[in-house]
Amino acid sequence: MELVEYKKTVNGKEVTKKHYPKLYGKARKQQKRDEAEARQEEYNKLSLQDKIKQAVPNSKQHARLLLKKEKENGLRK
Repeated sequence: MELVEYKKTVNGKEVTKKHYPKLYGKARKQQKRDEAEARQEEYNKLSLQDKIKQAVPNSKQHARLLLKKEKENGLRK
Protein backbone atom coordinates (compact mmCIF):
# COMPACT_ATOMS: atom_id res chain seq x y z
CA MET A 1 0.00 0.00 0.00
CA GLU A 2 1.40 3.38 -0.94
CA LEU A 3 1.26 6.58 1.06
CA VAL A 4 -0.96 9.21 -0.60
CA GLU A 5 -0.29 12.91 -0.15
CA TYR A 6 -3.10 15.48 -0.31
CA LYS A 7 -3.66 19.13 0.57
CA LYS A 8 -6.28 20.37 3.01
CA THR A 9 -7.24 23.83 4.28
CA VAL A 10 -7.11 24.10 8.08
CA ASN A 11 -7.85 27.46 9.76
CA GLY A 12 -7.29 29.27 6.47
CA LYS A 13 -3.87 27.67 5.91
CA GLU A 14 -3.10 25.04 3.31
CA VAL A 15 -1.66 21.92 4.93
CA THR A 16 -0.17 18.84 3.28
CA LYS A 17 -1.32 15.58 4.82
CA LYS A 18 -0.51 11.94 4.16
CA HIS A 19 -2.56 8.78 4.60
CA TYR A 20 -2.83 5.23 3.35
CA PRO A 21 -5.91 4.67 1.18
CA LYS A 22 -8.55 2.41 2.71
CA LEU A 23 -10.01 -0.36 0.58
CA TYR A 24 -13.39 -1.97 1.24
CA GLY A 25 -15.16 -5.16 0.23
CA LYS A 26 -13.81 -7.32 -2.55
CA ALA A 27 -10.86 -5.02 -3.25
CA ARG A 28 -9.69 -5.32 0.38
CA LYS A 29 -10.03 -9.11 0.35
CA GLN A 30 -8.06 -9.32 -2.89
CA GLN A 31 -5.35 -7.06 -1.47
CA LYS A 32 -5.05 -9.26 1.64
CA ARG A 33 -4.85 -12.35 -0.58
CA ASP A 34 -2.05 -10.80 -2.66
CA GLU A 35 -0.09 -9.78 0.44
CA ALA A 36 -0.46 -13.28 1.91
CA GLU A 37 0.79 -14.88 -1.32
CA ALA A 38 3.85 -12.60 -1.30
CA ARG A 39 4.60 -13.48 2.35
CA GLN A 40 4.19 -17.20 1.59
CA GLU A 41 6.61 -16.99 -1.36
CA GLU A 42 9.24 -15.39 0.87
CA TYR A 43 8.66 -18.02 3.57
CA ASN A 44 9.00 -20.86 1.04
CA LYS A 45 12.43 -19.55 0.00
CA LEU A 46 13.78 -19.94 3.55
CA SER A 47 15.78 -23.01 4.54
CA LEU A 48 14.59 -25.29 7.32
CA GLN A 49 17.13 -23.76 9.73
CA ASP A 50 15.86 -20.25 8.97
CA LYS A 51 12.25 -21.35 9.47
CA ILE A 52 13.17 -22.84 12.87
CA LYS A 53 14.89 -19.59 13.89
CA GLN A 54 11.89 -17.55 12.76
CA ALA A 55 9.29 -19.70 14.58
CA VAL A 56 8.22 -18.78 18.11
CA PRO A 57 10.01 -21.09 20.60
CA ASN A 58 7.81 -23.76 22.21
CA SER A 59 5.04 -23.22 19.66
CA LYS A 60 3.36 -25.97 17.64
CA GLN A 61 5.07 -24.76 14.48
CA HIS A 62 8.48 -24.76 16.17
CA ALA A 63 7.98 -28.33 17.44
CA ARG A 64 6.80 -29.49 14.01
CA LEU A 65 9.85 -27.99 12.31
CA LEU A 66 12.21 -29.56 14.85
CA LEU A 67 10.63 -32.98 14.21
CA LYS A 68 11.02 -32.46 10.48
CA LYS A 69 14.70 -31.60 10.98
CA GLU A 70 15.24 -34.74 13.08
CA LYS A 71 13.60 -36.90 10.40
CA GLU A 72 15.85 -35.40 7.72
CA ASN A 73 18.92 -36.12 9.81
CA GLY A 74 17.79 -39.72 10.32
CA LEU A 75 17.68 -39.40 14.10
CA ARG A 76 14.02 -40.24 14.35
CA LYS A 77 11.86 -42.69 12.42
